[in-house]
Amino acid sequence: MTKLKFYLVYLWYKVLLKLGIKTDEIYYIGGSEALPPPLTKEEEEVLLNKLPKGDQAARSLLIERNLRLVVYIARKFENTGINIEDLISIGTIGLIKAVNTFNPEKK
Repeated sequence: MTKLKFYLVYLWYKVLLKLGIKTDEIYYIGGSEALPPPLTKEEEEVLLNKLPKGDQAARSLLIERNLRLVVYIARKFENTGINIEDLISIGTIGLIKAVNTFNPEKK
């Protein structure tokens, strides 16, 4: 994704959040083609640096773009007898907590 396109997506999220509107995009966790593409390293750094300022658009983008990782890890535990949807739900909660508590200053 080009820097301009990424910046426009970020601004779009900010506008939607200000208006109290959620995005129209709904991603189905059953198919990898429906998941949003992962962030590039540069995009991730930009968003992570905006988190301490309370930027909700950055928070939303970080969560949505890392859902692919949650599904990938959940699929590794499919044979444990736990429903895949439950694993993905638990993983998503963990991802949200991680984004909410992440501190870029801490090394």
